[in-house]
Amino acid sequence: MVADWAKFCHAPDLVVDSPHVVITFGNDRRHRVTIEEQVDEYILRAFVTRQSTVTALPDLPFQVWVRNRAISLVGFRIDHRSRLVGEAWVPKAGITDSEFQFYVRTLAIEADRFEYALTGRDSE
Repeated sequence: MVADWAKFCHAPDLVVDSPHVVITFGNDRRHRVTIEEQVDEYILRAFVTRQSTVTALPDLPFQVWVRNRAISLVGFRIDHRSRLVGEAWVPKAGITDSEFQFYVRTLAIEADRFEYALTGRDSE
């Protein structure tokens, strides 16, 4: 069964591997976004960095706070497994292909950018 959100992901830079979408950027980087379907919204999540990096950076909560203040649509947090993740919440009502893709790409770009700023690598 194909998830409802997968129908929004018909684009050359998006590859659906349910429950994920892999976004490929023009510079050979890529990032994976997990889609969780709720009743009235989609919750998009992207992994930024693992627990070892989170614990090695004592000022990371402050960096997350600063980044969250500076961007729209995406928020970062440390999850229950002590990993840094980015999230976006997308209402289902009236969503179009282009709007959904915009959210997915924005989350992927911001998560990839933060990952690179913290680690210098493209792990996800």
